[in-house]
Amino acid sequence: MKNSKPEKAILLAAGLGTRIQPLSDDLPKPMMPIWGKPAVLHMINLMERFGVHEILINLHHNSEPILEYFRNNPVKGMQIEFSYEPEILGTGGALKKASWFIDSSPFWLANTDIVADLSPEPFLQEFNREKPLAVVWLHPTLGPRTVEMTRNRITCFQSKKAGGDNTFTFCGLHLLSRNILKYLPEPAFSSIINAYLSAMSKGKTISGVISDNSFWADIGNPSQYLEAHRMIFENYRQKKPGARLFDPEQLKIMDSLRRRGIMINGFAAISSNSIINRGANISDSIIWDKAQITSSAALDGAIVARNTRVYGPVSGMAIRCEKIIGNKLLKKILNKISWPTNETTAIVLGARGSARSFTRLLYEGKSVIYIHYSPEREENIHYAEIARFLRKETIPVPKVLVDSPEHCTTIMEDLGDCHLESAVKAMDEKQCEVYYKRVLDALLVLHAIPHQHIKRYQIELQPPFSIKLYRWERALMSEHFLSKQLKLDKGTIHKIMNDLEIAAGKLLTATPVLLHRDMQSSNILIKNKRPFLIDFQGLRFGPAAYDVASLLCDPYVMLSPALQDRLLNYYTSRSARGKEVEGLYWYAAVERLAQVLGAFGRLSSLPGTERFARYFSPAIQMMSRALTHLNGLYALKSLVSHYKLTIPPSYAASADSARQQL
Repeated sequence: MKNSKPEKAILLAAGLGTRIQPLSDDLPKPMMPIWGKPAVLHMINLMERFGVHEILINLHHNSEPILEYFRNNPVKGMQIEFSYEPEILGTGGALKKASWFIDSSPFWLANTDIVADLSPEPFLQEFNREKPLAVVWLHPTLGPRTVEMTRNRITCFQSKKAGGDNTFTFCGLHLLSRNILKYLPEPAFSSIINAYLSAMSKGKTISGVISDNSFWADIGNPSQYLEAHRMIFENYRQKKPGARLFDPEQLKIMDSLRRRGIMINGFAAISSNSIINRGANISDSIIWDKAQITSSAALDGAIVARNTRVYGPVSGMAIRCEKIIGNKLLKKILNKISWPTNETTAIVLGARGSARSFTRLLYEGKSVIYIHYSPEREENIHYAEIARFLRKETIPVPKVLVDSPEHCTTIMEDLGDCHLESAVKAMDEKQCEVYYKRVLDALLVLHAIPHQHIKRYQIELQPPFSIKLYRWERALMSEHFLSKQLKLDKGTIHKIMNDLEIAAGKLLTATPVLLHRDMQSSNILIKNKRPFLIDFQGLRFGPAAYDVASLLCDPYVMLSPALQDRLLNYYTSRSARGKEVEGLYWYAAVERLAQVLGAFGRLSSLPGTERFARYFSPAIQMMSRALTHLNGLYALKSLVSHYKLTIPPSYAASADSARQQL
């Protein structure tokens, strides 16, 4: 070992966790290009620098692109073998199946859904010094940091203090002794981590190393894939580790595109033979082979798959529908609107918190929104029928084009991507007021719909606001925000719940009207200067003040107090229940914001919707504003004062008083 380097490596191209759907239907993760070169080839190049001459790659899902690539692009001086797994075996099972490839010398084991730039020397030195069963690469700051280590010896792979002191992230690269095979079961699904735990329980050493002057990035999901490109590009410009993962030819491509009238902001990672038309805008996006980017396209954080044609605003993943493996349902839905799958582009839109997926479908300059929902949330089943009813009642909502309840799918009119939440950022307060009044006009119509219309059209509504529903909203805040996020003690939480019960009691006195139930700026789309309501599947009876407060006390926008007051007066002066709404408005704001904080707490802990954590502070600040209009509720007032916010001076006195009285 002291005079030689390991000459064999096993690269894991299968069993690396979840696929990036639907992109993985076109290319498996190891073949996804990193600055024009497949991730697996970057890893092979790293192994070449490590002194490796023989590589085994395990295969499972969608393996043909990998085989085809190496048939057409053999790696000079490298012997590459393949191990196919009809049934996925996991990282441990794959290694056991490949035991024929391993000789008595140490060997490398590496994931191919990472990109890395580092030296092998720390691994080799640790292996020679301690003679461990394995040496694994750890990162001290990036990733989930679930590994604990003391003096280069791993003590735990599943830390209960993940992200705390003395925790590290396992980076997916190991140097192993053949003796690891003793701790793996016969070929069956298993994890290499389980083998390590078994060996550690028998006194064997698993070492960890932190490599200085190195680069590591995970590409396990779309946001990580995009971020890896950004980091590599930045490190190339700063001549830091990871720079060799960037292809300098890409600079020439970006410069050429700019000279042709194509706007590029941030980075554009462009694979071969792509067609990008003059007038297109590209910002921090990745474009795969033979994609077609039209002049109207505006890519922002987009990943465009092979042979895919896009136009208009695009963010997220874009792929031809025919490449989505096994989606017979989508083909049936497209047949209903006479769109061919081989010419229709699917753009996967961001995750929402309603057990639904949204995909924009593009064909010949037309677009629609394809919704697939889980029937486990019963309210989703009635979305289409409610949309049709609301349109009959002149409420501005998107048109239903196709509804297929048996398949849990709906195709809706595409109203674009301009939400009120983002639109107001470009408006002055006067313009903002105009748009909010238009939304309030729609609410005035909604709240005035007679009860008999619901019976006439047999619309299925959600249960009305009640003691039970308000209790559920309080429990949502208690569990997901007060307990899990703020980690408050039970006594303090109990006092806050009592305050919220008082607010709910006030709202129970209201005359029930038909409510949207989730009336916030992110659920309002603007098209041709008209607002359209979406996400109305929670339609039910309740206090009108709840909808109005949801809109005007929205933490996504944070309207000024003066504008809030004018808009509240606009609604109450035109509503038959204006006096009632005015009297209950601030109690409704407190109740709604409690529900919102609970929802943000739950969503922020889920993969894909972590972004909701950024709205904790605005929601608390808006609640602070509401509480200045109410007597009592001292536990809530103390909560907002303790939340380490810069509370506007006009509200500070009330917060200080509340702190003393809790």
